[in-house]
Amino acid sequence: MLNFSNQNPHIVLVDDESSELEAYRFLLNSMGVQQITTVQDSRQVLAKLVDIVAPIVFLDLNMPHLSGQQVLQRIKEQLPQVPVIICTANSEIETAVECLKLGAHDYLVKPINLNTFGSALRTALEINSLRAEVMSLKGISFGSQGSRNRAFDQIVTRSPLLEEIFQYIEAIAPSGQPVLILGETGSGKELLSRAIHEVSGLPGEFVAVDVSGLDDALFSDTLFGHEKGAYTGAGGVRSGLLEKARGGTIFLDEIGDLHEVSQMKLLRLLQEGIYYPLGSDQPKRCQARIVTATNKSQVGLSGQEGNFRRDLYYRLSTHLIKVPPLRERCEDIPLLTESLVAEAAESMRKETPRINPEVIQLLNNYLFPGNVRELKTYLYDAVARCTSGELTRQLIAERLNGAGSVWKPEQTSGNLLENLFGEFPTLERLIEYAIDQALDATGKNQSRAAKLLGISKQALNKRLKNRRTAK
Repeated sequence: MLNFSNQNPHIVLVDDESSELEAYRFLLNSMGVQQITTVQDSRQVLAKLVDIVAPIVFLDLNMPHLSGQQVLQRIKEQLPQVPVIICTANSEIETAVECLKLGAHDYLVKPINLNTFGSALRTALEINSLRAEVMSLKGISFGSQGSRNRAFDQIVTRSPLLEEIFQYIEAIAPSGQPVLILGETGSGKELLSRAIHEVSGLPGEFVAVDVSGLDDALFSDTLFGHEKGAYTGAGGVRSGLLEKARGGTIFLDEIGDLHEVSQMKLLRLLQEGIYYPLGSDQPKRCQARIVTATNKSQVGLSGQEGNFRRDLYYRLSTHLIKVPPLRERCEDIPLLTESLVAEAAESMRKETPRINPEVIQLLNNYLFPGNVRELKTYLYDAVARCTSGELTRQLIAERLNGAGSVWKPEQTSGNLLENLFGEFPTLERLIEYAIDQALDATGKNQSRAAKLLGISKQALNKRLKNRRTAK
């Protein structure tokens, strides 16, 4: 039986029919795939892809707004590394050849069975793996003996996604150019920025500042400093953080919330490499590497939505790092749990409690919108309340079951499919089965059956006509 759970792929399904999307999801779940993004509007595909690390796309051809071929062409123009697998009822050789010329990884004709679907996915994963290996061989060193640089010791992980980021950091460290880190709240952006500083081997300090709460005057004073008398209360000269980070790294966190006027000043700093302390007409040269971070998406930050200057985005993102959220690297949860529980116990001067295996099972089923920071909160609280010497499921569940908790959907076992059909069914057979069940449940009422299936009455009627014609 095909099982991809240990590879943790992120699959993007693109089809305008919700019934098709659910059938694909059902099939992927049976193969152990948990990370699945569905897109019904073909115009939204690119916006979804830019925020996903190493996606694999299964794409229908016949869709309104943008056809599958148009979407394929745009993906290959803007994200050429993303494997795209065409899934269509169109069996014309000319169409298949045209799609393959445009860069499609594979072309599957419906109805698609489990083996064909799984084989296409397995090959796409192998292509991704080979591409990463080639990128590594092109100059990304990973230590003289193939071991991890000690600069990453503070980052607890066994995730291949983070290991690739570590390699990328080692490759860009000597350039001295700005680095932009994108990632959700609590995903470890500051830890990565410190690693960039350490790998770079800069002699100066690492200076971090959260710029989200700074108005323009405070932003300028904080970064650039001021001269005596620059404003009321400025009784003496004060150097800014850029001066403090001289010869080192300045890390500007939450850069996506920077005010417009401050954006202009930062852009000029990046373009000209100089700045003016408040009250001074004598420029100073910036001699610090600039690393920035935000929890906004790449689309939001690059000017397609929101008020962030696109030219500033391009300057900041000379090197770009996208940090995967914790839910995309579940293999890290046991390691992080063990590390954080020990850390919490030490800070409270308690014996490190034993972790019941049910705790890990519970945590693996949670989506962690607050990422590692949220995990740390729950574990510190649980350790503080632990009196038995064992960290139990109940201690964690009391917090996770609160308002706003987000759980993963239950995964459907492949054995249930085999028990139901006697073998793994094709997607077409799954769809036909769902239609029959909906009609039985509604007494053959097509309007109500279509509503249950999440499709239009016309779409259901078309399928029933095709079924009669086939017979």
